[in-house]
Amino acid sequence: MNTNARMEISVYPLGTCSPGISREVSPVLEVLDSCGLPHEVSVMGTIVEGSPDDLFNLARRLHDVVFSDTVRRVVTIIRIDERR
Repeated sequence: MNTNARMEISVYPLGTCSPGISREVSPVLEVLDSCGLPHEVSVMGTIVEGSPDDLFNLARRLHDVVFSDTVRRVVTIIRIDERR
């Protein structure tokens, strides 16, 4: 696997009934823990290392997993640093 890229990703559920969002983003952590890619979670976002294809696929999964009956809008911010 070519791990020459890093992605910083932040996923924000909007329109929740409370200022806390830990319940809404807990599925994100489950996907990250099972993705098999090195990652570091922080309060402001997550850094993941992998191939560009793996990172884009993971970003889509992280974005989609936040939607639920109570979360109808999600904003995802992605920055990718790739070296060739």
